[in-house]
Amino acid sequence: MFNKKEFHKLENKSIIKIFGRDKFSFIQGIISNDVEILKKKSSIYSSILSPQGKFIVDFFLSIYKEFILLELNEDQRDTILRKLEIYKLRSDVFIEEERTISVFLISNDSEENLKQLKNDYFCFEDPRFKSLFKRIYIFENSNKVNLDEYNLKKISYSEYNDLRLKHSIPDFKYDIIENKSLLLEMRFDELNGISWTKGCYMGQEITARMKYRNLIKKKLFKIKINFKKKISEEIKFNKEVVGFITSHNYKEGLAYINLKSINEFFKKDLISGDSTIRLERIWWSCGQAIKN
Repeated sequence: MFNKKEFHKLENKSIIKIFGRDKFSFIQGIISNDVEILKKKSSIYSSILSPQGKFIVDFFLSIYKEFILLELNEDQRDTILRKLEIYKLRSDVFIEEERTISVFLISNDSEENLKQLKNDYFCFEDPRFKSLFKRIYIFENSNKVNLDEYNLKKISYSEYNDLRLKHSIPDFKYDIIENKSLLLEMRFDELNGISWTKGCYMGQEITARMKYRNLIKKKLFKIKINFKKKISEEIKFNKEVVGFITSHNYKEGLAYINLKSINEFFKKDLISGDSTIRLERIWWSCGQAIKN
């Protein structure tokens, strides 16, 4: 995804540190993925749902020393801290916000440059994809870690967002239909974020029912945009609303599209505002994403 020796610092991320004797069993009954995978791999991708199976938040879980580290968007931090405290009950578990970690994305060939890094760091492949980039947590006492000093090139948020949309990487801070999105509509299973064998968790029954009864009515797709003067959230076909755009850069984007006539939609232009939309299949939805 990145060119050689590039990096991007992810702003507005929070890390929650979970530790104690019962940390694995505590997390297992809450999340959509299998936390036991962390006993073999460095990181997993997962979510917490409402009792109705609606998406609340996604996050990365990684194992570092005796800690489970939970990385999520900063604006969801307080919500999740409250939920974890409610679920904790009498478990031998401690939950703390970790304020000394900065989160970066780096190209796959950049880790060699970091061997001279003075700070402690933890680097791992993004568990959703194969070989797009790596995530790195740098432990620091301030926000002054500068990877430019290690012959790496920083890319801006705008550059990163263009790459994100080009490679159809969802950001579920934006790429959801608020209070409505369900994991299978979000292709969360194809992003390696669901375990079908681990047992119960909040919202599990509804998620499983959607899978086994094939109740999915819409899904996330990549879109190409021929922008003219206006683009709206709604996507129409023959004047009927058939989808909703969630994020875009006027050239490419992500959208939820109704599946009822999906084969026809791939063959023809759709309309948003006065602009035309073409659907494309997402590369990682075609069996190329790595599996747990």
